[in-house]
Amino acid sequence: MIRSHRVATAAYRCVENRRNESNKKKYGAIAHKLPGMILQNGLAQASGFLLAKGASAPEHWMLLDDLRDVLRAGGTLDVPSREDLHQRIIGADLSQTLKYTRAALEASGWLKRYVQGVLRVTATGDDATDKED
Repeated sequence: MIRSHRVATAAYRCVENRRNESNKKKYGAIAHKLPGMILQNGLAQASGFLLAKGASAPEHWMLLDDLRDVLRAGGTLDVPSREDLHQRIIGADLSQTLKYTRAALEASGWLKRYVQGVLRVTATGDDATDKED
């Protein structure tokens, strides 16, 4: 299986596992914003934000854990925890940062698409099935 298929498969599994979570709408709304957060603020700030917010809003940690799992499946980073993921990101040199950022954008893009298709959650956290005609 090629790397992009491993990434897509891992992202699908992660989102599918969130289907029965009580906070899947909040998770989905954050997943929609993650690619933009990475582009606008950088991967280090985006992962730091998810790490910091997770203490009061667990859906942030859920998304950071899923990002870690997808990055692991793609062969980019293999770290045991969300804290280790953030530490590896902030400790990276320029070439590693670019590699991690490209991989995180790909991973977050897949997570976002599967949130739309599997969880049927929009960017506002609403149920997309309510909007269909």
